[in-house]
Amino acid sequence: MTKKDKIAFIKSSKRKSHVYNDLLRYSDQQLNELIREIVQGLVRESEIIANAYINGYR
Repeated sequence: MTKKDKIAFIKSSKRKSHVYNDLLRYSDQQLNELIREIVQGLVRESEIIANAYINGYR
């Protein structure tokens, strides 16, 4: 993933919008950490939704 791809992913996630203006200054490692945070948040949200769905049908 290029730096441009990483920035595009972060912006498309609609999260962490407070860092959008500074993304070009971020190192590759910092961008990777930010992407990891975003993906972990998405996974947590998916688990919450799945659990609510499952519990709704018990």
